[in-house]
Amino acid sequence: MGCMAQRAPYAGKRPIGYPVIEISTANSLGDRFGDDAVSTTTVKLPVEALGDAELVRRMSKLPIDQQPFWLINWRALEAQRQNPQSFPLKPNTFIDGMMFQR
Repeated sequence: MGCMAQRAPYAGKRPIGYPVIEISTANSLGDRFGDDAVSTTTVKLPVEALGDAELVRRMSKLPIDQQPFWLINWRALEAQRQNPQSFPLKPNTFIDGMMFQR
């Protein structure tokens, strides 16, 4: 036997726990492959700049000894990410001779 209760008028008419889903049309999404009018590429900025590209541009114009450490460090880390140092894998002496033996 179930219990049916009325819902309070201030609780709304939607079910509890279900979010409102907005239906988007293809027109609102734009042409993802052929529309080059707006650049969607983001500019890489250091976290410390808090998204302020103008701040990074102004700080970059300063002499290197007057630039903040976070900017110099960020540039060095970005250069390292562009050309990562990798090492070849060494053979594992523990499992090389025992591969698939029973």
